[in-house]
Amino acid sequence: MSVSKSFAKPYAKALFELATDKIERGLWLHRLQVLDRVFQEPAILRAITTMHPADGLAWLKEILGDGIDDPAYALLALLLENRRLTSIGDIRVHFADLMVEFHGFGVLRVTTAVALGDAERAEALGVFESLFKQKLIPHYRVDPLIRGGMMGQVDDLVYDGSLKGSLEKLRENLIR
Repeated sequence: MSVSKSFAKPYAKALFELATDKIERGLWLHRLQVLDRVFQEPAILRAITTMHPADGLAWLKEILGDGIDDPAYALLALLLENRRLTSIGDIRVHFADLMVEFHGFGVLRVTTAVALGDAERAEALGVFESLFKQKLIPHYRVDPLIRGGMMGQVDDLVYDGSLKGSLEKLRENLIR
């Protein structure tokens, strides 16, 4: 787990608990999406990380103006002060996951060696929903290093049906 991700969960959880209703949670998700887009621009991220937090916040207010609201600026001030601005994308992801879970779904992370078509995605989702015994919202990613097959993760539960995982298990069994 990256350092950014380990810092992101507590921030996301605090924001989620701060939002008292569905509308406020939706507003926070939107704020996080906007901030994530802003800081995907390398020049902005590079410039802001070299400034003193107060100067950085003032500079951002000049650039963004009324494009974001006071609660978003308060979050930016906190992240700048704690040198956690690079965590904004992970905070957005964790916040969105909390919203999905709040509505009774699980978050499924599927990793495959090659991109799946729509029919394959639907079939994989069905398999994982029966395996994990809950409705899931899938997030797909491609990682050629798993060589073949697929991996699925919900919370801390991992199903490893990858060729890489199978070869590692075989190696471990042969060493014993």
